[in-house]
Amino acid sequence: MNNIYLFDVDGTLTPAKSKIDRGFKNNLRDWIEGKEVYIISGGTFPRLIDQLSLEIIEMTSGIFPCMGNIFHQKRQQSNDNGYSEWDTIYENKFVAPRNLVRSLNSIVSKSEFPIKASIHHEKRTGMMNFSIVGINADKELRKEYEEWDADKQERKSIVQKLSDKYPSLDFVIGGAVSIDIFNKGGDKSQVIERHLKEAIEYNQIHFVGDRIAFPGNDYSLAQVLKQHPNGEAYEVESWRDTAKLLKTPPFTS
Repeated sequence: MNNIYLFDVDGTLTPAKSKIDRGFKNNLRDWIEGKEVYIISGGTFPRLIDQLSLEIIEMTSGIFPCMGNIFHQKRQQSNDNGYSEWDTIYENKFVAPRNLVRSLNSIVSKSEFPIKASIHHEKRTGMMNFSIVGINADKELRKEYEEWDADKQERKSIVQKLSDKYPSLDFVIGGAVSIDIFNKGGDKSQVIERHLKEAIEYNQIHFVGDRIAFPGNDYSLAQVLKQHPNGEAYEVESWRDTAKLLKTPPFTS
C-alpha cells in the first residue's frame, strides 16, 4: 500500500495565523518531494499560501481550505505567464440561520475577557469563523486570550451553548482563539467521502493535526480515519512536534 498524508496548518505546520518557520519549510519541502500530500485547514486559500508559501502549496496534491468546504487542485499546465493555475473541484455554500450573528455579538459583549479587537466573525466558503478576542487581533492579544481561554475554557462553553441553540449547525474549536461554524457534515471529515473515498481502500491515509480532541476542528476527520483499518491520526501541539514526526515511520516511507 502507498501512503497519503493530510496536514492541518495552524498549530501543526505553522504557529497560529503565522508563517512557517524557515528551517522547517526547507525540511518540509524536501520531505514532500515524491509524496501524495494534502493540506486541510479552516483558513482560506490565500491565507494558506501566505502561511506556507506558494512553493510548498504547489508541491501538494491538493488544498482543502475552509474545513474542506472547498477543494483546489493545480492544473498540469501553467498559463501563458508561466504561473500555475488551480481548478476548484467542489465548493459548498453556507447561509447563516436567522439570529446567528446576533447571538455571536451577544456572546462577545458578555465575555469577561477585557480587551477585544473589532472584527469577531467572518464568512468563508461553506462556513463562518468566530473569535471573541477578534479575528483581526494582533499576536500579543491573541496570545493573551489563548492563555486566558486555556484557564477559563470559554470557547468550550460557547460551543456547547451554540450547539444546543442551533442544532442544524456544528461548532468546533479551531486554531488558537477561534470557533469554526458550518452546516452538519461540513467538517474536515468530508474530504474522505468527497475525494478520498476510493483511495482509502487501497492506501494508508495519515492525518496530522493539533485539535484532534473533541470539540476540536480536527476531531471529525481523526475519528473517521481511526474507524477505518487504513486510516490513522496523529495529534501534535506545534510544528516542532510535526518536524519530529516526519522523521519517524510511516512518514519516512
